[in-house]
Amino acid sequence: MHAKKRMLVTGANGLLGREIVDLFREEYDLRATDVGDFDVTSPDDCGRAIGGFLPEVVIHCAAYTAVDKAESEEERAFAVNRGGTGNVARECRKAGALIVTFGTDYVFDGASDSPYEEGAAVSPLSAYGRSKLAAEEAVRTETAEHLIVRSQWLYGPHGRNFVFAILDKARRGEPLRVVSDQKGCPTYSRDLAAAAKRLLDAGARGTFHFSNEGEATWHEFAAFVLARAFSGAVSLEPARASELAYPARRPAYSVLSKEKYRKFTGDIPRRWENAVPEFLKIISKGRVDR
Repeated sequence: MHAKKRMLVTGANGLLGREIVDLFREEYDLRATDVGDFDVTSPDDCGRAIGGFLPEVVIHCAAYTAVDKAESEEERAFAVNRGGTGNVARECRKAGALIVTFGTDYVFDGASDSPYEEGAAVSPLSAYGRSKLAAEEAVRTETAEHLIVRSQWLYGPHGRNFVFAILDKARRGEPLRVVSDQKGCPTYSRDLAAAAKRLLDAGARGTFHFSNEGEATWHEFAAFVLARAFSGAVSLEPARASELAYPARRPAYSVLSKEKYRKFTGDIPRRWENAVPEFLKIISKGRVDR
């Protein structure tokens, strides 16, 4: 029998990392790591973790993801996203490993009125978006053997996310005012992990976009969730982003084109309205970790 290929996963305890580990663990000799195992901002730590294991593939999920907090912690966001990703990519090149990592729709400014393709001009509006764009650039600089998958509006069982926040507030009886002038596409973490596997199995390199299919505002997303997962009375009002005054600016329109992904893999992403009920069923059975 052939020995399994080795895979190292960073951020393995996170919202996406847990899905990656569950999906790949049977096929690979997989080492799941998180912040307690090594610090991606330390070149020495990255060298020991990756150089000591010599994986064929590194799936880099570790990231700074606090979009609003990054406005006051930009140095930290860049240290983790640009610095940490660059360190991991450099060690992947030394080890001869492919790095797979994940980007964001927040690298775009939202001025488009049609889905963003991979080659569209980037112009992030926030510190978080700038740090994630810098992470992409670091990967491309360090190694040609890379796969960057940009996604958006991620939710899933293994971490804090918009769906949990909406349901928690509804259960506490709090009135909800949700942004109605920003449009994207909710993406289920399990579908993103599966898409990364399809791309990896197909030998993809470079940059791809993936989300669930369709588009919605945050307000429409919240209304859809509440109609299916909350039986009590709730006050849900639309609001303009400027009225809620979040520290970080978000793109008004950031739907991602999946055409390149569809052509490369032959897979058609399911619509977000079909993915959310699966997640809500998991919530109803208590199989969550946040």
